[in-house]
Amino acid sequence: MLRDARHVLNGTHIDCDLCVIGGGAAGLTIARELAGGSLSVVLLEGGGLEVDGISQALYAGRNVGLPYERLTTARSRYLGGSTNCWGGFSRPLEPGDFAERPWMPGSGWPIPRDTLMPYYERSHDVLGLGPFQYDNDFWMERVGGPKTALIPVENDEGGGDFENRVAQLSPPIRMGEAYRAEIGRAANITAFLNANVTGLDTNPTATAVERVQVRTLAGPSFTVGARLFVLGCGGIENARILLLSNKVQAAGLGNGNDLVGRYFADHPRFKTSPIRLTRQGQHRTLYDVSLCLARRRLRRPHPSIALALSPTAELQERHGLPNSRTYLVASYHSGALDAFKAMRDLRLLPSRHSCRRFGVSEDEAASLLRNAGPRILRSLPQLAHALFDSTIDPGWLPRRFTLETVLEPVPNPDSRVTLDHATDPFGCNLPKVDWRLTDQDRRSATETQRLLRDDLLRRGLISVDTDAAHEATHEATMADVGWCWHHMGTTRMHESPRHGVVDPDGRVHGVGNLYVAGSSVFPTMGADHPTMTIVALALRMTDRVLALLQDERNSPPAPAVAASL
Repeated sequence: MLRDARHVLNGTHIDCDLCVIGGGAAGLTIARELAGGSLSVVLLEGGGLEVDGISQALYAGRNVGLPYERLTTARSRYLGGSTNCWGGFSRPLEPGDFAERPWMPGSGWPIPRDTLMPYYERSHDVLGLGPFQYDNDFWMERVGGPKTALIPVENDEGGGDFENRVAQLSPPIRMGEAYRAEIGRAANITAFLNANVTGLDTNPTATAVERVQVRTLAGPSFTVGARLFVLGCGGIENARILLLSNKVQAAGLGNGNDLVGRYFADHPRFKTSPIRLTRQGQHRTLYDVSLCLARRRLRRPHPSIALALSPTAELQERHGLPNSRTYLVASYHSGALDAFKAMRDLRLLPSRHSCRRFGVSEDEAASLLRNAGPRILRSLPQLAHALFDSTIDPGWLPRRFTLETVLEPVPNPDSRVTLDHATDPFGCNLPKVDWRLTDQDRRSATETQRLLRDDLLRRGLISVDTDAAHEATHEATMADVGWCWHHMGTTRMHESPRHGVVDPDGRVHGVGNLYVAGSSVFPTMGADHPTMTIVALALRMTDRVLALLQDERNSPPAPAVAASL
């Protein structure tokens, strides 16, 4: 059942077996798995069924670290969460991503990759993916051809320093659209929309959560009690809600060792100077991510896979490198993307009169509105180029590309989410995000790009201008770093509460009935998109939560919704 939280009677208390906070990839995966079962489930989603500027503005916050996306546009606050803006790229993390690596401080997952593999396979059904296959030969038999060839990376002996890694492309699934009817039909699930969680209330010793505080804009407040709670609101909000839940533990729930909010990470992106492909017609389709995304936005035909070049495990160990993936980006892409962002700003920005209330000053609103038009006009040539290229793709037209490296960041405790002094309309402190990278990240980006560029040049696969070749020897700079909107690491997983917020099952250390789902639990981030791993971990968590609640069947299940509704 889907309900609008704004229509709940003020002061109502609702009891259930399981309360899931957040209707994104993790929360909806858990709810779907339990739909039609005997457990009563309440799902709390802060947004509605579609994007709304006023609701989106509740994601306001302050960036104080590296230049970063505004927090109001870095996330999607409506049913489906970040799957609403997900590109659909899917691949399991690599075996080395789970391993403890001496050259990567803080590396190593407390669960082996083999444990996740059955859940990775199950995630294909959730995400609308093809067969559970990530073998290059398998896919080349299906999509390979004159315009979809692999970049040759092996030497005469069959080895090489880099390898081709295939990612499958989901349609992409917008989980709020895809599964709202299924959730709505489930008699044992009540999903409340526009239900903003402002804190978790615990028992006097903070060893168990007793209820969730829920607020609505200009509407009622109510509480939800449960046997178990799952927090799945993303890497920023998971940390913020735990820090706000400080009635018993002054530093925040689960924060006895000052770890909540630390190790905040995104995948940094570093670009090389422009290059040209020697065999553009053969390799562009599978490796040019800008072409892939544009075709998918325009609903043009494109293979169901995309390729990237990554350092082998041996090269990573030899040079002390993190994992990474490097793909092509057409020269016009950044301009076209800026035009799309400007149009998004116009659509999401609340009215100027309400901006101050929602964390956006009137001056900032006026500036955004004033600059949106010029930004769109300035980017029109690149936007037109992108539309023409993606629709027609004239093979005779040579293009310039950059090699864009998405890097696995070093876990960094000084990169963190904390509470700011400013508050939202509910009086709750807004998040303050201090995204930081280390010198090791910068050196790794420089070395990875140098090794790859030299390898491709030696094989005659790319060419560069003399000036560009000179520029490419410069070190990667933090000023030019991009991001991927992947918020990870703020409630990291570890066996010990001294080094992590949650245990290997995702349960908050010291809080017996509270779990955290999503990429905030990642100890290390790998280099691939996190959605598939988020879903796999959520499936694994559901199995554990289900078993735990069924073991407690000596007490009868609570009704899904209070009679006073």
